[in-house]
Amino acid sequence: MTNASTQTTETDQEAMRLRAELEHRTKVTPAMLHSINTEGQLISVSDAWLAKLGYTRDEVIGRPSSDFLTPESRAYAIEEVLPVFFRTGRIDDAEYQMICKDGRVIDILLSAVLDDGSSEIGTISLAVITDVTALKTAKRLLSASEARYRGLVEDQSELISLASPDGVLHFVNHAYARHYGLPPEEMIGRNLFDFIPEDGRAAVAAHFKYVCSVNHSVEDENQVTLPDGRRRWMAWRNRALTDADGQVIAIHSVARDIDDRVAAERRLKESEARYRLLADHGTDMVVQFDRELVRRYVSPACRDILGYEPEELIGGQPTDLVHPDDGASVAMTFRSLLDGSEERRTIINRFRHRDGRWIWLEAQLKALKNPERGALSGVIGTLRDVSARKAIEEELQEVNRRLQALAEQDGLTGLANRRLFDDALARETHRAMREKSSLALLMIDVDWFKTFNDFYGHPAGDECLKRIGAAIRRIVSRPGEIAARYGGEEFAALLPDTDEQAAAATAEEIRQAVFELAIEHRISPNGVATISIGAAATTAGAAFEPEQLLNNADRALYRAKESGRNRVAHNSKPSSQTERPESASTKR
Repeated sequence: MTNASTQTTETDQEAMRLRAELEHRTKVTPAMLHSINTEGQLISVSDAWLAKLGYTRDEVIGRPSSDFLTPESRAYAIEEVLPVFFRTGRIDDAEYQMICKDGRVIDILLSAVLDDGSSEIGTISLAVITDVTALKTAKRLLSASEARYRGLVEDQSELISLASPDGVLHFVNHAYARHYGLPPEEMIGRNLFDFIPEDGRAAVAAHFKYVCSVNHSVEDENQVTLPDGRRRWMAWRNRALTDADGQVIAIHSVARDIDDRVAAERRLKESEARYRLLADHGTDMVVQFDRELVRRYVSPACRDILGYEPEELIGGQPTDLVHPDDGASVAMTFRSLLDGSEERRTIINRFRHRDGRWIWLEAQLKALKNPERGALSGVIGTLRDVSARKAIEEELQEVNRRLQALAEQDGLTGLANRRLFDDALARETHRAMREKSSLALLMIDVDWFKTFNDFYGHPAGDECLKRIGAAIRRIVSRPGEIAARYGGEEFAALLPDTDEQAAAATAEEIRQAVFELAIEHRISPNGVATISIGAAATTAGAAFEPEQLLNNADRALYRAKESGRNRVAHNSKPSSQTERPESASTKR
């Protein structure tokens, strides 16, 4: 009996030891983790889990894990996820929504395994949680941007598409699909090279390669094959779209069918009368200039495009209706055609309509030669209104600019985000070594911020971070300097051409500015929110890596916090709350 009792006691002690070890490991990990017993109750959670949801450990241990899911996620877990989980022993990237203590809902991915290898503590579930709220938000913004893009382009007469660099179609508007006689959904996923004659594919592939190497629109003309076997000439304006890293992610194309124009140019060589017949009934405005660049012919389409009668334009010069800012480039284009430098050229510029407004016209220009002598005799051109297309391109540029800003800015403080800061640190490190100049880094941490959040709540914590970020931005304001939110309550400042003494002076200026904000913090010994700063700088001309500078600033920050917080520590000197180098006033 004694042996059995002793064995039971030892088993219980071992189970307690394993639970304690599990709880310790779960608690200290930087990831969001939790463990659940066979009754579905939380038996351990990590500090990161608590920090993300805003609870204390006493508030969650022993409670069902489902208490922290939204009703929809709870039902989804019971009906779909858990049956698979208990059958297979694992689940990967289940999409749930969790409820924070302050009522906020966050999107997460949960991966879990069943661990029944330890009989002393029974079967438990170990789960890893990833917060994907920001990613979901970014996807929603991207979807909204795409919806605006679709609304702008679907009703255009031009053929508009987005394709991967290797030609796979990701989007086509209705005009594009109609041109090929197929529904839009049947075009998506097809390769545009499928619609190009085999003898023209190499040239189009070379054109795409060139488009991906430049940052402007490029014109091209080629034949395409329709599903019924007919070939059509198309004029394309292609532009590569890049992501924040400069990688080409898609090619934006605007096209129109120019088969009629190509045929017209061919027939022009046969008969002037036939040329006039085509030009007079075309929707594009056709213009012919003589060797002195005097208009000798203007097609009736000028009435719809510019509001003038043909007789009012005949006898004029190419630049008499052109916007003053475009006049020089237009004149240069006509000179290059007449001196033989180019045979044909496409330009887009502004023209004054009869009613006084400026419109964008695309002109396809070609040098004319005397068929008998071969000498240049003038220029012929077809013009069309592309104002709507220009508006689409400008809207797309604005959308890309806004997305770029979102990718580089911290949403709470408006400072640079971690990604932009890391890029700047790498860039400035190379520049400092190349120019043999100094580079300083400040690592800034808000003192006792977790207790601030616990006492005042997360909204007040966010407001505190915003005010501190604004104070840092006011001081870190010289050209080239970057202030960033490094993560959580930590900030960073990059100071080019600054030695450690001047960096420490700037740090003290920031510390004092934050102190003078007088943000109430009853838990802090100072009664107000304060910051600790670690300052480090490179020696001018010395070789170093970005990680070295970060480590030095981190060590200095650690000393500042160990020394009592609300102070500045140098990498090369002890921490000080009040000392400030004499050069502080001359630096800023």
